[in-house]
Amino acid sequence: MWIVRTILIVLVIVFVVAFAFYNVSTDNVVDINLIYWQFFDVRMVTVVFWSFITGMAVSLLLFISVYVKLLVEQRSSRKTITALESEITILRNRPIEESADLLKGSDRAESNFESPFAKGEENG
Repeated sequence: MWIVRTILIVLVIVFVVAFAFYNVSTDNVVDINLIYWQFFDVRMVTVVFWSFITGMAVSLLLFISVYVKLLVEQRSSRKTITALESEITILRNRPIEESADLLKGSDRAESNFESPFAKGEENG
């Protein structure tokens, strides 16, 4: 996958450099009117270059924000998974302990338990 990414990056760089060389003449000048600034007689190569750099910077900022969001979600998911795994461990161990306590308790209950039939036989 990294080979494809490297090839794409090289192609974009070659395209930008080739575009700059083909448009390097001084005849290609434009006026730029931004909201608060105005620039006159700016070469087209300069406009294309700074547009490319601005687009890369905006893309990088968007990528970083998405990456941080994914890291936060991943950390939250790991905490949830850890909590659920510990709960499963507790639930797996719990019936063993409870069954041992139930067995001990049932032995005591059987020795203290008096059947109504047993009373009737003694009385009868």
